[in-house]
Amino acid sequence: MFETADAPESWLTSESWPPPLAEVERACLGNPEAAESIYLAIQPRLQAFLRYQGFSESTRQDIAAEVSELVLTKIETLRKPVTFEAWFWTITRNRVHAWLRRKQRDSRNLELPPPDPTTPDEVYVTAEEHAAIRSALARLSDSDRHLLWLREVEGLSYRDISGRLNIAAGAVRVRSHRARQRLEAAFEKVAEHNN
Repeated sequence: MFETADAPESWLTSESWPPPLAEVERACLGNPEAAESIYLAIQPRLQAFLRYQGFSESTRQDIAAEVSELVLTKIETLRKPVTFEAWFWTITRNRVHAWLRRKQRDSRNLELPPPDPTTPDEVYVTAEEHAAIRSALARLSDSDRHLLWLREVEGLSYRDISGRLNIAAGAVRVRSHRARQRLEAAFEKVAEHNN
């Protein structure tokens, strides 16, 4: 595909956005040079938007690749080239939402790694503890599980989570603390029930 490193400095200025209508029209007609120009035009905006949303660099690259592929493969279906900017942002928003849904679904199905025991007693205790943790996680709300996933599994900072969820970093800190407390309380209830 195209390399963003080849993007001329002019693509980074606001004057290059949105791409010229004539260029969009040519890309819609299947012109490969115009498609490359469109690709180069969307990259700075796309990367800046994803960075502002608080995504890590690897996630930004994944989402940007999906958006770029969709734009380049679907541009010939764009009926009104004048609507390119709205069309592009709709694709971007939909890809971001799809990525977040996948991550949330993954956090709901959080599977802990199998234990690495040294004795049969430790196997039994560890398997029991893992079952209790899974049961406690199932008692939490989707938002608590998602927040714990972002903080504890992905290891994101409160600031990164704040950007991702569009809430203040202080609120993220408080919600994370409360989610941990609810997880501990749920774990204690499960443990009491099992004893």
